[in-house]
Amino acid sequence: MNTALEPPGQPPRPLPRLAVAAIFRNEAPYVVEWLAHHRVVGVDAFYIADNDSDDGTSELLQALHELGYVKRIPFPSPPGQAPQMPAYAEILGRHAAAEDWVAVIDADEFIMPERDDIGPKDVLACLGERPGVGAVAMNWAIYGSSWLANHAAGLVIERFTRRALQSFEPNLHYKTILRMAAYAGQARNPHHFELKPGWRYVHTNGQNVQFHERHGPGLSQEVVWTGLRLNHYIVKSREEFSTRKQRNGSAASLTRIKDESYFRAYDRNDTRDPVSKYWQTQVHEEMRHILQDLESKGYHPPRPKDSIASHFAPFSRTHGHIDEIHVHNNEIQVRGWAFSPTGAPTERLMIKAGEISCAINICQRIARPDVRLHYPMIDLECGFILSLSTEVFQSSIDSIEVYAIETTGELSGPLPFPGGSRIRAA
Repeated sequence: MNTALEPPGQPPRPLPRLAVAAIFRNEAPYVVEWLAHHRVVGVDAFYIADNDSDDGTSELLQALHELGYVKRIPFPSPPGQAPQMPAYAEILGRHAAAEDWVAVIDADEFIMPERDDIGPKDVLACLGERPGVGAVAMNWAIYGSSWLANHAAGLVIERFTRRALQSFEPNLHYKTILRMAAYAGQARNPHHFELKPGWRYVHTNGQNVQFHERHGPGLSQEVVWTGLRLNHYIVKSREEFSTRKQRNGSAASLTRIKDESYFRAYDRNDTRDPVSKYWQTQVHEEMRHILQDLESKGYHPPRPKDSIASHFAPFSRTHGHIDEIHVHNNEIQVRGWAFSPTGAPTERLMIKAGEISCAINICQRIARPDVRLHYPMIDLECGFILSLSTEVFQSSIDSIEVYAIETTGELSGPLPFPGGSRIRAA
């Protein structure tokens, strides 16, 4: 196969050997897909540091190790240190030294070719012929939650179809495909590895990497997605983020907490950009082979939901929206949707106008497939229409607020309403 980086009509170059180095902690629901994906794009070997996993990841990696799919390297956290950098030093120094190239990535990062007819080894074969190329920087393409609340069935590369714009500043981060002949034996950070004299970093389009003027190596001055990029499923669904990211913390830092502000910062769904059906189909087929091999050895990987709290609440309080409020013939009508933290339809609302409040039971429920498209595990009939007389408020009104009454009897915050609190005559 020819790449976009070489002239057409050239004979195929011999392909180098490519390995992946990674550190995993509690990644059981995703291991087989991640492995299958990278096998179908052409990765030859996998060196996985298993860092104190307790969700079934260790057992799964050990089974894959025994089948020859990966090399599992038990790697407890060193006392007083974040484990990521020591794990990389262990893998690169002792286990992967004989490989041609090693991509150093995480379990939520997927090497993604620009086209269906090329793979990372095609790109490396081309770049590797250029003088002094010792490392290739793959810029992030950050994917958000696609507004999914729960960990539903399906591949990561199927479920999350929306990403940040290419110009989103965190996409300036890159991860490294390291040429082992150029490796100087140390790393500056998880993104950037020191090279021996005479070697250089290039982007996937072959241009020299210009390191970020403020942050330095680890971020580039521009985001390049030519040939390859690194799809980074950094938050996944709200459920997956809350049950895993916050629990696992950061392998790179002992103090970093991935909290709600982290989710909001990286949950970017600016544009739709799904992985091609070609790669999805290839990954499904490869997963089938891997799972068959595992089952032939008597190992049954946990299903995704087995590894996640069975009663997870994607929101701590009622979540909802007011679509319309209007007055007609002395009647106020409110349309919208709301669901409780369990996904069940909200039962009661509080309507406030000035100093007057009125609690109302929701009687008329409406199916809202548009809402469940974004929150797949909620009840379909989360929509509602409710009506009450303007006489309840004992005076003329021009604005109201709508609150959900929680099961505890407390009020939620006002449900968002794009018109503010203004109501209109029908």
